[in-house]
Amino acid sequence: MSDKIEEQNENTTSGARIGKDWNTSQSKRKRLFEDPKRFDIYCDREAGRNYIFHAGELNCTVEYLEYDPETQRITVFTNDGQKLDLGTRIQWLVRPYIAKDQNLYIIRTQDGDMVEGIEVPLYVKREVVPVENGEEIDEKSTL
Repeated sequence: MSDKIEEQNENTTSGARIGKDWNTSQSKRKRLFEDPKRFDIYCDREAGRNYIFHAGELNCTVEYLEYDPETQRITVFTNDGQKLDLGTRIQWLVRPYIAKDQNLYIIRTQDGDMVEGIEVPLYVKREVVPVENGEEIDEKSTL
């Protein structure tokens, strides 16, 4: 009888893992901005600066951002160890300006005026390539 209970537990557990493995709604990360209409990404090409303008206060302290070119999303890393999704995919018009290591400015606005802002590093996620001896290297590294 205990074999059947263990088998049922394994089936239930693996079902939950499948959701995470296949990126279903079960695995969606909490978002920094729940509503994409509450923020905007602006690229100042002349100055070489990129901004995220948002309404309302942030619910965390942002440590750094990571852009994933494969998924076209930004992950927000907080100082308390959380990983949050920015809340939308990066649009094709701004991708060339976002897809490089840089500092990005997150500015809170109210009634069209800037209230406060922070400067945070934005890193581009690099593909890790396994090497024969088991070590991993960055795809842009040279041997």
